[in-house]
Amino acid sequence: MTLVPAGVSAVIITALHPLGYAKVLIQLGHEPLPQYSAKELLWRRTRNYYPSVFSYIKHIKSQDGFTGLYRGLIPRILEGIVGSIVTQNVTEYMKKALPGKEDVEDSEVQIFIKSFGMQTSREVVAKIVATIASHPFHVIALRSMAQFVGKEELYSGPLVSVQEIYNNEGIAGFFAGLIPRLIGDAVAIALINFLSELVNRYLLSEKEHKAYTAAACSLVVTQFTYPFELVSRNMSVKPANLMAARNMPDYTGWTDCWRMFRQNGELSRGSNLFIRVVRGGQEKKRI
Repeated sequence: MTLVPAGVSAVIITALHPLGYAKVLIQLGHEPLPQYSAKELLWRRTRNYYPSVFSYIKHIKSQDGFTGLYRGLIPRILEGIVGSIVTQNVTEYMKKALPGKEDVEDSEVQIFIKSFGMQTSREVVAKIVATIASHPFHVIALRSMAQFVGKEELYSGPLVSVQEIYNNEGIAGFFAGLIPRLIGDAVAIALINFLSELVNRYLLSEKEHKAYTAAACSLVVTQFTYPFELVSRNMSVKPANLMAARNMPDYTGWTDCWRMFRQNGELSRGSNLFIRVVRGGQEKKRI
């Protein structure tokens, strides 16, 4: 990864950070703004809603000022840079290790399966290695942002954060929430590649249209795999000595966390940042 792409990536992460910051707090269940009632556009039923993410960002700014909108930015940038470098290097290695040659005698179905399997294997391995390498920065970034809930300063910088995690949780603390994240990433890559290969090979004929297939499939698949992200982020924060963590139920593991979210109808919490309907479990908490 050269300096120019790294710089561009850092600029994009910085520009979008306030949105990501607010989303993390929403995913952690912190709702400081009051609900309001309104009628649905189509069915005209009266529903309760949380204010949009822009109101949430405005609230963060009113509490911590403009610079407060960028809490957790440095570890987030480091996470992106490390992840990109590792992904690029592992991908190049995998291309050499698994060149993926097609046999002329293979049937069309065999070619499809080999193409899908080879590409998915490369991408999954690269993603898993990159995620493991960058996850400690991911944990630090999430906990830095979670401090907003209780106004703590335990994760005020990368070095202080490393010391805080290591002293209280050991090496394992840097990988809190890793398993559901890895599973979600692997499932997403497999589904996106399968759907893209299927559409490009059997439904689309024009090359310029095929360039957008993966992006379109990604929009669909990420909605399906979103609960893995939600559970992972909650489990990354849960072991911390923060109010945001103490406000969570006592999960026995990530599958227990998933079960509780599912029981409360909250597996999509934070997936929609603009029209934020209050679900049954959330409404009960407010009442």
